[in-house]
Amino acid sequence: AKTMYAILCDYAADKDHCWPSQATLAKRLSCSISSVKNYLAELVREKLIFIRREQYRSSVYYLLRPEEMVKTQETNFANKQSESGCNEATSGYLTTLNKQRKEENSPSSPHAPGETASVPVRRTSNAPAAGGVSSLPDFENIWAMYPKKEAKGFARMAWLKLSRSGQLPSLPELHAAIRRFAASEGWQREQGRFVPQMGNWLRGQRWLDPLPLAEQAEATQKQSALQALRVREEQEQRLQKQKDAERARLRPLFDAFAAKFPPIANDAMSFGIWQYLHSQNRAPSADDVPPENSLSIVEFLNEFKRRRQTADFRTKRQSLNVRREAGTPCRSAGDILRGLPVSRLFPGGEQPERAAFAYA
Repeated sequence: AKTMYAILCDYAADKDHCWPSQATLAKRLSCSISSVKNYLAELVREKLIFIRREQYRSSVYYLLRPEEMVKTQETNFANKQSESGCNEATSGYLTTLNKQRKEENSPSSPHAPGETASVPVRRTSNAPAAGGVSSLPDFENIWAMYPKKEAKGFARMAWLKLSRSGQLPSLPELHAAIRRFAASEGWQREQGRFVPQMGNWLRGQRWLDPLPLAEQAEATQKQSALQALRVREEQEQRLQKQKDAERARLRPLFDAFAAKFPPIANDAMSFGIWQYLHSQNRAPSADDVPPENSLSIVEFLNEFKRRRQTADFRTKRQSLNVRREAGTPCRSAGDILRGLPVSRLFPGGEQPERAAFAYA
């Protein structure tokens, strides 16, 4: 009977009713039609479904829901019965309802005027269970999040059973568990082939399962790598902000220098060269541009750079000549090599006698 109810839930999908034929149900259950009738009768006795008989098509099976939907179903059925002029139904559930209505209207009814007899219908409570999760609304939420959409009726049955027994955890805990397993190697392998059905996952309370140690270590490593990447990105952002601030500070100086030349559409190249020269304390200013200059701004910057390099080379050469004339000893290449440690000359670990040979 439980499997029959799961099949009816699967056929109903997002509705509260379905109409598969008994032959179809027998084929799904791999049983005889008489067994199907027995299963349906048992579900009617358990107040899980009620059946509306049809003359020219398969019967309609209504899945019992909370009280509001049950009242709506009874009203719709009564309206259809009054329109069609059919006699009273002979099914067990509807016969019970008709008997109760007759008892309410009879003179010997034990209820006071205005009172109605309660129908013993199994209802699914919307109140939160012990773990803080309500039944059907939160089930749809978890179903939408679960990566494998198979056997929804079976998953709903497992959900309701756990909800009635108060074994479901809170909704955030279920969300975190599904995200944790969805990111694991087992669930991602072969495009989710090994992801269990949600009904089996719920019945086994798999949200309590820890991840394998290898996957935990891999997750920790990934988290560390992501944290290091975030730190690196923050450092790069700080450096970029410093560069932007330095560029904004130098821009007025460059604009004053560029005003000595004819305007150009894009001065990014010239500004880049000028910034590089400024980092070496060789950037020209507006006063360095002669009035009779005929070079473009890029040509002037390159020429200015060449002249400054030549001037620096001459200055160093003159300083060296002055030291020689003053008698200050200058270190030769051999003296410099002898002053270096052997490890810097021979990083591969050569023998001391080879190093001594190198000094000779």
